[in-house]
Amino acid sequence: MHFLQVCQMQSVINKLSWMKINDLVNRTFSTASVLEDISHISKLLNDREYVAIINEDLTIKGIVTLRDLHSNPDCITIIDCDFSKPKVNPDQSIFEVFNQMKEAKTDFLPVFENDKFIGVISLMSVTGELVKTIAETKLNYQRAVHDLRNPLFNIQGLIMLLNETPDVQEKMDFLSLCSLSCKHATDILEDLLLVEAYESKPLSLVQTEMNYFYNQCINEQKGLSLLKNIQIITDLSTEPIIRNIDRSHFKRAVQNVIGNAVKFSYPDSIIKISSKFVENQLVLKIVDAGIGIPEHLQPEVFNKFSKAQRPGTQGKLQQV
Repeated sequence: MHFLQVCQMQSVINKLSWMKINDLVNRTFSTASVLEDISHISKLLNDREYVAIINEDLTIKGIVTLRDLHSNPDCITIIDCDFSKPKVNPDQSIFEVFNQMKEAKTDFLPVFENDKFIGVISLMSVTGELVKTIAETKLNYQRAVHDLRNPLFNIQGLIMLLNETPDVQEKMDFLSLCSLSCKHATDILEDLLLVEAYESKPLSLVQTEMNYFYNQCINEQKGLSLLKNIQIITDLSTEPIIRNIDRSHFKRAVQNVIGNAVKFSYPDSIIKISSKFVENQLVLKIVDAGIGIPEHLQPEVFNKFSKAQRPGTQGKLQQV
């Protein structure tokens, strides 16, 4: 199995180990007495998956399903039928309950809170959450791997430029940019290692001067732009602009746009980056003279992890 697949599976297991079943409990149910005739219960189960069974003291003791009736064909009343199933509580994890279902060979388990019946957890709801978690984890890994390309390609370009320049100061500048890109890549890898908590991770808002921040983002992309001899011209607002942002998330968003501008621009071209206020909103504008996005792909641009691709300036298929 591929290393990333192992990491993804471990992330899924970790997430399901702390996710509780509380939100998956079906709290709508029908009831029947333990003294009910089996034929009546069979009719009830024609249009529902389970029935909660009430004891002589009017407390719910468990649930019965069609599988239970088929497993006890000689029963006349419910009291003669084995409807006991392992009880679970809403604070148990999805992973734990899934294993209990597997061990008990049942698709439904009664949920009790403080010894009071509150509903039923089904295998369908558990597996549905499992599928959803796998899909979310896969998307998170795709995002991290996609974002990781920018600093890695930037470092690759800077190393090539390091080998070509004899100027000592220029080499030092390139090494400094390599260090910044390494830090950016490390931040992304940390997100990758903690991907099961990524979606719920609160934003870390820090007061930031935006034009200085934009310049940092641009400088860290120099390896990509210099490799194609692309000139980046900036026209950033001259007045200080202070905003509270999550620098890691914001940097990844800005650098993805700049990276795409470089990726889809021709060598020896120009990319213009400007910032200005429009109706009290700070607008960052990135303009290139590249090949553009075909009209039929434009609706896909803002879809999460769109599969839309088109040939880049060197003929290779690139994700839009």
